[in-house]
Amino acid sequence: MKRLIVLLIIPILVFVGCNRDDDFGGNNEIKPVPFTVNIKYDASKYPSVADKGVANVTITMSNAVTGDKIIGKTDANGDLKLNAVLPGTYSVQAELQLKKSEYEQQIGENTSYEIVHFGGFQEKITVNANISSALVRISSGNLGDLVIKQYYYAGSDTKLGANFRDQFIEIHNNSDQTIYADGLYLVFLEGNVNNNVTNFTLPNGQYDWSLTAGGGTAANTDYVYSNIFIKVPGNGSQYPILPGKSIIVAQTAINHKVPFTDTNGTGVPIQEPARTVDLSQADFETYMGDYNISNGKKPFMWDIQNIMVPDMLINYWSIASNDLILNVTSMLGVGILRATDAEIASWKKIPAPKAPTGTLFLQIPKKYIIDGIDITDKEQKAPKDFPSDIDASRTFIANGVGLGEAMFTGLSVIRRTKEIINGRVVLQDTNNSANDFVTIKANPRGYAQ
Repeated sequence: MKRLIVLLIIPILVFVGCNRDDDFGGNNEIKPVPFTVNIKYDASKYPSVADKGVANVTITMSNAVTGDKIIGKTDANGDLKLNAVLPGTYSVQAELQLKKSEYEQQIGENTSYEIVHFGGFQEKITVNANISSALVRISSGNLGDLVIKQYYYAGSDTKLGANFRDQFIEIHNNSDQTIYADGLYLVFLEGNVNNNVTNFTLPNGQYDWSLTAGGGTAANTDYVYSNIFIKVPGNGSQYPILPGKSIIVAQTAINHKVPFTDTNGTGVPIQEPARTVDLSQADFETYMGDYNISNGKKPFMWDIQNIMVPDMLINYWSIASNDLILNVTSMLGVGILRATDAEIASWKKIPAPKAPTGTLFLQIPKKYIIDGIDITDKEQKAPKDFPSDIDASRTFIANGVGLGEAMFTGLSVIRRTKEIINGRVVLQDTNNSANDFVTIKANPRGYAQ
């Protein structure tokens, strides 16, 4: 069972799991040690205040082995001072909310948001007798009016449901104005699928993209990397998203609850329709048939085209898969962004550090991203793909199952509902997917309960 230690204001020693009389056998390595977490603003985004500690930041330290947590708030100097922490490896998550007036006073710039959310996340922080502190920097995200509402990547039962054919992404208009989806991009991130540290990774196990992209640390902090980059069609005013409404991008826009005939002419039965979803009314689909044919490939047997649903445009596709298969084991972070054709044409294509002579990935400046969510497994054995100012943490299918067990469950992650204003649904957006998302049975255009 995971344990929770809550520390308020100036934390005092709270130590769980050891006998009061235990002298730890004289072993200094496992004796609790003092440790301080210091919080400062992102130096590249807020250079004028980068040297100042940030007060009232909520800190959650999680032991990577036991899952035990320590929670507290920073003092006026930006420090969370802990009297005793068991040596080990920890992740640190930082969260802060500033009202409009507080933001403008502290940061020295205006904002149109009534509440600005800051987040920071750092993995593999070592605590021992020789390492007594860690610096974590926080930043506000690219808050926008469009947010990712639902990400259904698990798929349904392989025999009784629709396998992975029924996967979809739902995007919500969180504003009070109509926004056109025309030209909006969906990007799926590439990253290491485990956090083992090697000669081609950073200390947290994520790829060190500077090894192939150059540019030093900026290659890892200012960019994301993708081999799937697809675009909503339209001339700029064809596909409106009304306030409080959403659009659905389906892998295959058919009713997955009923039998169908695949591209080989074979009938495919659906034994238990309740396990899957009806996507026949999706707004867009990722039909790959024409793209595959133009590249000398045979259409995938399950890639059925709904001629009533517009196809997403394939801007960049460098993976071997011949359909948009959102494999749960790959844990692809997903983002939405806008950019001009000229800007996209200037972005570099580089190989992954693990296989520098293999597939090329699109290097995307993070400043273009409107919203993004990081996906992980329950055990969080994979490193983050998005920088923490895009998503301060990660979300996952949370129903008590592990990574392999989450696959083909029919479960989805969906953003919480914050409030309803005159009938318009406003979803929660704190720039922290661990707080903003919950797990439900996949439900196109549904809401979290």
